[in-house]
This record gives sequence, C-alpha cells and structure tokens, in this order.
Amino acid sequence: MATISKINELSPHRNGWTIRVRVLKKWSEMIDGGGDILRFLLVDDHDGKIPAKVSQENGLYENFDEQLHEGDWKIITGFTVELSPPGFRFAMNHHTIIFTGNTNLQRSWGVITDHYMSFKNFRSIMNGVYTSNYPIDLLGYLDGVGEIEVVTDHTFTLGDNMQTSRVTFTIKDLEGRTLECEARGVLGIQLYNKWWRHGGTETFITMSDWMVYTDRGTNEMKIKDAGGISRFEFNALYQDVYEFRAAYFNESDPTGIESDGSSVELDWSP
Repeated sequence: MATISKINELSPHRNGWTIRVRVLKKWSEMIDGGGDILRFLLVDDHDGKIPAKVSQENGLYENFDEQLHEGDWKIITGFTVELSPPGFRFAMNHHTIIFTGNTNLQRSWGVITDHYMSFKNFRSIMNGVYTSNYPIDLLGYLDGVGEIEVVTDHTFTLGDNMQTSRVTFTIKDLEGRTLECEARGVLGIQLYNKWWRHGGTETFITMSDWMVYTDRGTNEMKIKDAGGISRFEFNALYQDVYEFRAAYFNESDPTGIESDGSSVELDWSP
C-alpha cells in the first residue's frame, strides 16, 4: 500500500502523492464569459487543509460532482499540485490540488471532530495580524444585521453594471470589541432571513472561511465573505460556542445544568 502523505507535505516538485482526506466544503464558481469551476476544501487527520479544483477537461466536472460530497472521506491518488495563484488561496496552505482524468478516488474513513475551525482573536484582526491572503474563522455574538442593499459587483470582469445584494452585520467578542462584516449574494440573503426568523433569540455566530480586508475609507479592518467557501451557523452545537456563551453571560456552567441537577432552559435552535 502506498504511503499516505500529510496535506502539509504536498508540493509541486513531485508526483505520485497519496492522501486520505475529508471533503470539508464543496462549491461551484462561475467564470466570466461562461463555464464553471468545481472547487473543494479538503482536510486530513492532522488538521491540514488544502483547496482542490477540477481540471476543465471535458466531462470531469460532472464526474467529480457525482463522486465527491461534503463529509466524504477518500483516499486520493493521481492528482497534481500547483502553487495557488494570487486571489485564489483558500487556505493557509500555499498550494492547490488539481483533479484530472488520472485522479482515482477510494472510499475511506478518518477521525471526525465537531468542526475544523480555528477561531481568530478580534484584537489580532483589528491590529492587522491577519491579511487578505487566505480566509479565517470567527466566533462572536451577532450584535446587529442591516437591511439588504443592492450594490455593484466589482468581481464581475466583463463590465461595470452588474449588481448584487449585500448585507452588513456586526459581531462582538468577549471584551466588547466589534467587527463590521458583510455578506454578498445568496449568502447575505440567507443570513438576513435567518436573523429575522430567529426573532429575539440571542445569537452566537460561527463563521468559517471569511476574509479580512482594510476599509480604504476608514482604514479599519473588516470582514467579508470569500464566495462559495464562506459559511455561517447560528448557535452551533459546539463546545466552543457553549463556552463562549457562558463567558458572555457570566454563566458558571455552559451546559445549562445547575449543581442540584436541575436544568436551565437554553435556546440552541440553529
């Protein structure tokens, strides 16, 4: 059996790699002028992450779309590794896997954890420690959500009159620091609708794979989505969220169980 390599060991300098990974995310990206790119974010047992995309050879999009789904564990061989081009670095890793007609997928298994996020400190973000080179993960109290706006889509390269929806919102950490965030397109509408449907429920938001950027007008560090890779969840059932909520409200027990065994009602509906 071939030696299974860690994601962080991969490089373009050789071929014949074998990896065992979980498909963490899967999304499709439209290309200006026509066509689509199928992209993935993969993670291994050592918490190494790397983006992958399907070569634009005929028929490969449909093939990998059918064979790879979020949550799948696979042993993968026959792929190539390239340096991620500027603007398309979807993980801390500098490389991207390219699935080709020679790529082989075998069903496998691996260690499953609650989540694969690494939440970043708000102070570090505001001090410019994290740049727009790759997405990061955040956890905070959802402090407010603005109305849906219609704005120019500057990512569109075939003209300057394409529009998209935008929703701005703010999140707060345990020290009261706030970050202004924005989500565009379908993601923004989903966040807006979910916020209103939650009514008066206290909301703690986890955000996976969002970008840090500098607002040119205010010179402040802000957060925006990175397209199809960016996700959010309200009141996720993760230990990190329980502990954050307990600290936010100065609760002694994040589980909601009192010392006498009685329970305190907590609303953790997603």
